[in-house]
Amino acid sequence: MKCLSLLSLFMLPSLLAVSAHIRDKSPKKLDKVSDDQTSIYLDYAASAHISDESLKKFDEISKLDGNSSGFNSHAKKLKEIEDESTRIIAKKIGCSTDQILFTNSATMSNNIAVLGVAYRYPGCHLITSKIEHKSVLNVFKYLEKSGYRVTYIDVDRYGNLNLDQLKKSIRPETRLVSIQSFNSEIGTRQDVAAIAKIVKESGNENILFHSDISQAFGKYPTDFSIFDMATFSGYKIGSPKGIAALYIKDRQKISPIFFGSGDKLFPGSKPTALIAAFAKAVEVYKLDSNIIEKNFLSLKREIEKIEDVYVNSEKPSHVFSVSIKGVLLKDLVDRMEKFSFSSGCSCLGQGESNVKEAIDPEGKIPSATLRISFSDKVPEKNLIDFAKSLKIEVEKLRKEKSVSDNCEKQEGDQNDLSKALANLKL
Repeated sequence: MKCLSLLSLFMLPSLLAVSAHIRDKSPKKLDKVSDDQTSIYLDYAASAHISDESLKKFDEISKLDGNSSGFNSHAKKLKEIEDESTRIIAKKIGCSTDQILFTNSATMSNNIAVLGVAYRYPGCHLITSKIEHKSVLNVFKYLEKSGYRVTYIDVDRYGNLNLDQLKKSIRPETRLVSIQSFNSEIGTRQDVAAIAKIVKESGNENILFHSDISQAFGKYPTDFSIFDMATFSGYKIGSPKGIAALYIKDRQKISPIFFGSGDKLFPGSKPTALIAAFAKAVEVYKLDSNIIEKNFLSLKREIEKIEDVYVNSEKPSHVFSVSIKGVLLKDLVDRMEKFSFSSGCSCLGQGESNVKEAIDPEGKIPSATLRISFSDKVPEKNLIDFAKSLKIEVEKLRKEKSVSDNCEKQEGDQNDLSKALANLKL
């Protein structure tokens, strides 16, 4: 009995810890979060809501018969719709209609741009950054394995490109610089005008400057004239998914990577209804940057009330990234199911983020990283509710982990004590 009492005494801290853990499962009034938070969408960087006007246009044109590649009256009607849609987009970005190539995704546009230059200049030198979208970065890695020379430019803690390194990296055999305008994971806006100037003043007249501007298009002022090629898409600004484009200043400077009938660079039948819906989205889309900045700062203030967080977004934009210490991303996703957010770009999947590796080469930033992206139509209240809910769940998870760790430690101590008592033959 004395032995049992002694063991009970040593087990008391564990019992108390378990009891506290159970009590923590009961509702707790840490912060009041509003009840109307079901299905709050905070993943606009992946895809924006389809606008009513764009959807109506798509529905209208999709009911028409024919194929614009044909020669009959139905085909002629569809071709006229495509031509008018192209004129609308060309006017918006300040280029000629033959400088717009429609594709089915930004990924496809990026592949056409990068491979188009590489195939025209076999074995040439290429430059990109370490935080590019996978549809650019993985093409460069493939080319590097195929014998091309590639330079990956470093970035700072917030993803800003090292312009001095870029300037020093340009060689006589360099044929392409591909740097994104806006990073979809942490919201970095590159100084593409400065990059274009470096390329132009390098003395190498054969370099083409390509930029993936998918996240910036329609949201932030963009001068297309500084690019030789630029990737942009419709579903980031309210068109249905499945339509994007590549601006090409001079088509003769890249080689085709696909073959068939129709357009030399992207052959095949064109999706007339999607092209028309894309044009309508371009016409009607408008982002209020003042609202975006205000809501970004409000979200940031609330998020920073959580201990041990690392904000990865330096300047206000529609993308906010934060890394949180002491929790697992999977646990947060499970607990925060009333909100749709992301860990990074939608194409990342379960793989490690190249962006995080680039901004945090020493691994000091926690791996649990959240991307919250929104439009000017998302109420500030929804963002604040998200931050408050996040704070509650983070504190719960940290406490549960602490209790769990403590229980494991106490269990280890108990086992050691039992062995010692047995050895003493008490």
